[in-house]
Amino acid sequence: APLPVIPLIPTGNSLYESYYKQVDPAYTGRVGASEAALFLKKSGLSDIILGKIWDLADPEGKGFLDKQGFYVALRLVACAQSGHEVTLSNLNLSMPPPKFQTHPPMI
Repeated sequence: APLPVIPLIPTGNSLYESYYKQVDPAYTGRVGASEAALFLKKSGLSDIILGKIWDLADPEGKGFLDKQGFYVALRLVACAQSGHEVTLSNLNLSMPPPKFQTHPPMI
């Protein structure tokens, strides 16, 4: 089956750019699964939703995300946080940016 065509997300988004810098500070062009998972968990979404987001952002199962894949993941997080279904067809909806806890909660 052909892979779904992922709509390109404009890369000039300064918020997405700052999130990307946090997960790929050396600009290697790759975000590993563990780095991505740690960052995406800060969204407060359930592991089930985050798993679905990962599968859509890494459709070839490479085990890492390139910059565009990470942007897709961010956009899907925004989808879920806005109450939309997590699907590639919802990527182009108008919605607020994704929100992440920047500091771990104090225990």
